Amino acid sequence: MSITTVGQAEQQRGSTQSGVDNVWTISSVVVGSGVALLALLLGPLLVGQYIEELGVSEAHAGIILSTELSAFALGAAALFAVLGQNWRRIVTIALLLMAIGNALFLFVESVPAVVVARFIAGFGAGMLMTMTMQVIALMRDPDRIYGLWTVVQLLLGAAAMIAFPAVIAYGGIKAVFLIWALMGVLLFATIQFYPPGRDQNIKPERQKAAARRFVLGLLCLFGLFVYYSGQTGVWVYLERHGDSWGISQEMVAYTLFASLIAGIAGSGLAILLGKKLGRTVPIKASLLFSAAGISLLIQSGGATLFTVAACLFNFGWYLFLPYITAVIAAADDSGKLLTGLAVTFPASLAAGPALAAMLIDRSGTLLPGLIFGLLSIPFGWVFILPATRAKSS
Repeated sequence: MSITTVGQAEQQRGSTQSGVDNVWTISSVVVGSGVALLALLLGPLLVGQYIEELGVSEAHAGIILSTELSAFALGAAALFAVLGQNWRRIVTIALLLMAIGNALFLFVESVPAVVVARFIAGFGAGMLMTMTMQVIALMRDPDRIYGLWTVVQLLLGAAAMIAFPAVIAYGGIKAVFLIWALMGVLLFATIQFYPPGRDQNIKPERQKAAARRFVLGLLCLFGLFVYYSGQTGVWVYLERHGDSWGISQEMVAYTLFASLIAGIAGSGLAILLGKKLGRTVPIKASLLFSAAGISLLIQSGGATLFTVAACLFNFGWYLFLPYITAVIAAADDSGKLLTGLAVTFPASLAAGPALAAMLIDRSGTLLPGLIFGLLSIPFGWVFILPATRAKSS
């Protein structure tokens, strides 16, 4: 696999760690990130299954998922303390926690014990996801690799959605987590392809440029938190929206799968475009697509409208992800701001379902969650825009 060099900043970043620009490292980080994100990608189906098998309410099912995503954020945050250590050792610990947490689910019965098991798995997944982001930031063309990173996440999510009904029919939700535990064990074979660490000898001119963009980067992280919270609050209850419209479970599952294909198309567009249009234009377009999808969900209709809305929503969301990740990576040579991004992602993914759950629980309808998701787009964009217009973006 060849990586096209784009821009002097990316050349300087990639030259210090040229060994990461190889097919084995790229494959390891993109597949690892896909496994780490399965809980989010299958969020709507997991919520429905928690309700059915554990006998909890819709709000409580969302809180179980939020707990796992909160642990994901804490796992990412842990890298602030250990990022200077050997990266392969960090990945080893992350995979151990993922495997143990998922395996524990096989032996628990009570809801509190389920929460503990999901917390352990989420903590490890957060560590692993953060490491994949750190490695890609060292590559010569992170925009395209982050696009590939997102595409593989969605492909694994789509495959999991196809298999989910059959796995549930065979062994219930415990069978799902058994498979995830085994996947974590298999990923141990990829540890050798991670670099041992980041080159800390950053050129003075790069340090000054990063310092000038640091405040913009922090503002961008806040905007990202607002935007992602709203989008996740919509996503995890998407299955419930279809149910409230009277759409069959089979059709809802088909729609969720189709929406992931649309997400793959969005990330695929990022791979094709790279930085040809810069980063501001694709990010603007992505937000408009997401807003259109949520606006359609506010309406009441049938299966066709539901499918169109879900596809627009995910197309925009996953076109956005590679570019915003590259914006942060371009402003950060130390890894600290990028680690902050890795914390912001899961923190927003945890906050979104929790806030949506409270809004839904108080109103008794799903509408407030959609309004929250729609409003998060313009509010988030206000803080994201300045960073996308920075020189390196």
